Amino acid sequence: MRHSRNHRTPEIVAAALLALVLTTGGAGIAAAAFGDITLVGHIAFPTTTRITNVWGYYSQTTHKEYALVGDWTGGFFIVDVSNPSLPVQVSKVTTAPGFDLKPWDHYVYSCDGNGSGVDSRITNIANPASPMVLPGMFRSSHTITMSTRGHMYTEYVGITIYDLVNNPEHPDSLYKIFNFGHDSTWRKDRLYDFNWENMNIWDVTNPRQPVLIGSEDDPTVMSYHSGDISKNGNYLYMCDELAATPTPDMVVYNISNPADPVRAVNISDSQSRVHQCYVVKDLLFVAYYVAGFKVFNITNPAAPVFADSYDTSAYAGENGSDIYNGAYGVYPFTPSGIVYVSDHPNGLYLFSVEGHTGAVTAVEPRAPDLEVRLAQNHPNPFNPHTTITFELASPAHARLAIYDVRGARVRTLVDRGLSRGAHAAEWNGDDDEGQRVSSGVYYYRLTAGDASATRRMVLLK
Repeated sequence: MRHSRNHRTPEIVAAALLALVLTTGGAGIAAAAFGDITLVGHIAFPTTTRITNVWGYYSQTTHKEYALVGDWTGGFFIVDVSNPSLPVQVSKVTTAPGFDLKPWDHYVYSCDGNGSGVDSRITNIANPASPMVLPGMFRSSHTITMSTRGHMYTEYVGITIYDLVNNPEHPDSLYKIFNFGHDSTWRKDRLYDFNWENMNIWDVTNPRQPVLIGSEDDPTVMSYHSGDISKNGNYLYMCDELAATPTPDMVVYNISNPADPVRAVNISDSQSRVHQCYVVKDLLFVAYYVAGFKVFNITNPAAPVFADSYDTSAYAGENGSDIYNGAYGVYPFTPSGIVYVSDHPNGLYLFSVEGHTGAVTAVEPRAPDLEVRLAQNHPNPFNPHTTITFELASPAHARLAIYDVRGARVRTLVDRGLSRGAHAAEWNGDDDEGQRVSSGVYYYRLTAGDASATRRMVLLK
């Protein structure tokens, strides 16, 4: 089902997260299909029409989710999306570039899209309402990629690798890969390097000594622009931004042997070019310019199946300078499961996607000595009680708490030292005062040492 731009408005779906659950479980109402899209909220930025990329940030201080939305004319917006039906701009950074941006810990690293100089900046957003641009700079770049190990990869020209752990305000340069370096994706100590003319796969287990383990240079590809891999790591979904019909917009490669990528299948839209994509489990999320936001079911990673789309763009098709308008960025790594889509020039859209329950963000600070694994509560949705299971890799003081959509703490289930291994806690829908809470969406967050994880659940009555 393809949604028109006005298919649903935020006013109609002010309680969209709960309504979605009721739709899937209510008697006599057809269940939503895997990958179906529901618009939850939208915010426009009237001070600019040059919206670029979007990324997410979870504040350890406010316990809220924020969307970071780039502005090509300079700076970026910080938007409180803890209540996704009513997103609120809390601040605007104006003295840093905003072409691309990625957070790590409580810092945002942003660049101007150019390939020369040292105009990229670092902004401290420990207080999202009062961000502070720092004096430190790093090399100008077109895009920025973060790893969970605290390494930053800036692309164009070449790829410069930085260590953020030792000194995040003045990052150390570890290595430079001398190629074009347009964009990249880091997954499990591999860097998928899309440098326009070809695609390289690097082993970056040791970021001081990257090892090239695979490459692809297909003359029918117009531009190796961006991409992501399947959850098993055997397939790569590559966006060809310059492709125009009949050249396919996306190419799926079998990379089970990274030294010899093999084209498996293509994805095309005759009306639009494609910009970027990301994978979470069995869903592929795509920012598809004037075609809007698209979701594909990749339960079979070799054969993506179109699930749904929402056309964020007012443009019916590409027309001259309009070719780069529409859905520019997509961010599906939120703990809550809400998907952020930035539209050039229409602002920020917030969606729920059937079957997508959230993920530990791709840019959590590095925690080398402790890992936590937080499972989805069961049952979910639930009434009257549910069980939350989690695992600690080392003994630690653990805290498991429940929060409402405003970020207010509702109930603390665990706050004590725990042994290494598996643990469980039950919540019966009461707050810390023993009062029953109302139906709706809640978040539960586990913190142990420097590691943390958050998931979403729904209470029905």
